[in-house]
Amino acid sequence: MQTPTPEQVMNMMKDRFGSLPKSIEIASEVDPSLIVEQAISSKLSMQSEKNALDPKTSTLVFLAAALALGNEECVELNTKAAKKMGASNEEILSVIRIVRHAAASSVVGVAEAALKNLQE
Repeated sequence: MQTPTPEQVMNMMKDRFGSLPKSIEIASEVDPSLIVEQAISSKLSMQSEKNALDPKTSTLVFLAAALALGNEECVELNTKAAKKMGASNEEILSVIRIVRHAAASSVVGVAEAALKNLQE
């Protein structure tokens, strides 16, 4: 795998997302190696030959992670990317609903100590 230049990374991101994330713009000014490392991480996960998921599904999984982590910029960009790849509004809404359910389920799971105290 040939290491891309920061400029190549930014161009690839613009093609994929339609715009460049503000954090990537700033990182390219502060330390361009950060965005190269980000591209390598993407290549080794999302775009890997070992990835059994198609690009649209991988993007929907990434969207789910961004939603769960509260990364608004990634939510916006990956929603646009998923739509560009043919994801329907219903598919994106399904991702949102599943993440919402997972978040709510984690609250119940974490509440175990409180619930045990209510039994006493």
